[in-house]
Amino acid sequence: MTSPGASSTLTPADFAFAFNCIGEVPLDERLAAAKAAGFVEIGLSCRWMRLWLQDHDIAELDALLEASGMRVGELEALRVLKAEPDPLEDIAAMLAERYRPRRLQVVGDYEGTLDDAAARLARVADRFGAWGVDVVLEPLPFTNVTTPAIGAEIVKATGRSNVGLCLDIWHVYRAGLDFSCLDGVWPYIFTLQMNDGTVIAEDPNLYDDCLANRRILGEGEFDIVGLLRQRDEFKPDTTFSMEVISTRLREQDARQTAQEIADGLTRVAALV
Repeated sequence: MTSPGASSTLTPADFAFAFNCIGEVPLDERLAAAKAAGFVEIGLSCRWMRLWLQDHDIAELDALLEASGMRVGELEALRVLKAEPDPLEDIAAMLAERYRPRRLQVVGDYEGTLDDAAARLARVADRFGAWGVDVVLEPLPFTNVTTPAIGAEIVKATGRSNVGLCLDIWHVYRAGLDFSCLDGVWPYIFTLQMNDGTVIAEDPNLYDDCLANRRILGEGEFDIVGLLRQRDEFKPDTTFSMEVISTRLREQDARQTAQEIADGLTRVAALV
């Protein structure tokens, strides 16, 4: 799948349907909900897959993907910037080798210096690069990779072509930043992760807030159109992930949630 050149042409088929958009439903239900809404890629949680594989065989997932015509677009999320490797890395590697997703998402905290973080990220990039997988670092305001600028510094120091940033619009706002923080950072952005929300956090605990209060595109206060226009100007080859994590949405039928998320995207893309 190629990246869309203009954000005004975006459809659900241009996005991975991130794992946390819906609850921890059976895989056949997850695939059916995403497909019915027009998505063709799903994200898989390495944490959830480790648990699932205790009672299932990977061939079962093979069969479900083949029957649905869906593909695995992203794996999330490893913590690879500490001195000790993430215990989920081998599960991620098995899935990456088998399904060749576009990207593996990773997050902080990092231990030691930024150079230490870059060396650890480079090691993971070399491992996953064997399967054509990009490794994208997501800045989070509740880690010490707080801003896109810090993330870009780590990415640049790796010297690896398959390392970039996953920029989630949610975390730009929750870090108290505006899009001027992306000046000079766009060359390192591989993926935009999209959702909407209030400018001021609804929960002062930013970790809890990000897992409960995200909104469908167009139903919040974020300048989504502005971000997409910047993307078209400065980095029109980014890929996309849709991650709308909402307590309300996860309590309703998975198909309904996926369709509402897809409809919000369609409405906003028409404004770009």
